[in-house]
Amino acid sequence: ANLGKMADEVARSFGGGADNSARFKHPIAVCFHLLFRVTALVVYLVFPLVLSGHFIELFLTLVFLLSFDFWTVKNVSGRLLVGLRWWNKVEQDGTSMWVFESKKNPKINQLESVVFWGALFASPILWILFFFTALLNLRLQWIVIPIVALALNGANVVGYVKCRRDAGAKISAMAGKFIGKQILNQAMSSQAV
Repeated sequence: ANLGKMADEVARSFGGGADNSARFKHPIAVCFHLLFRVTALVVYLVFPLVLSGHFIELFLTLVFLLSFDFWTVKNVSGRLLVGLRWWNKVEQDGTSMWVFESKKNPKINQLESVVFWGALFASPILWILFFFTALLNLRLQWIVIPIVALALNGANVVGYVKCRRDAGAKISAMAGKFIGKQILNQAMSSQAV
């Protein structure tokens, strides 16, 4: 009975958990996943045109938007949209340890997954473009904003890539264990005959 349960678990892990519907399963999470990062990008582009002499206000607004985005992606949308979550734990001795969490049998909506990963990787690419644009135009104070954005967005990219890799390793280990048990059971049953 336990072996059958494990077989079902492995089967779900290798694609049985995908939801290919064309609708969002978590529309509010998708909205907030995009809201703060898109708003930060728009504010960075439009605010200087409207209020050109207010760099401190722009900087503070963008830091708040980027911080809200970081927290939302790290703690809410990652868990709901792709079944992953990460955090960094500092031990008593000062060492840093990455902790990864993944849903055991997530029903991942393909559309939500594409939105999550697409926005996760597209945003830092745009901030890199903004960094080099500010650098080439010698707008040195404007370089600070893309650096802050890249630090926050980059932390989420690294965290989720490592988390996804860790989840894949757990699935591979589980599949290996299952196959090993199957081979052992087969050998035992052929010896009993």
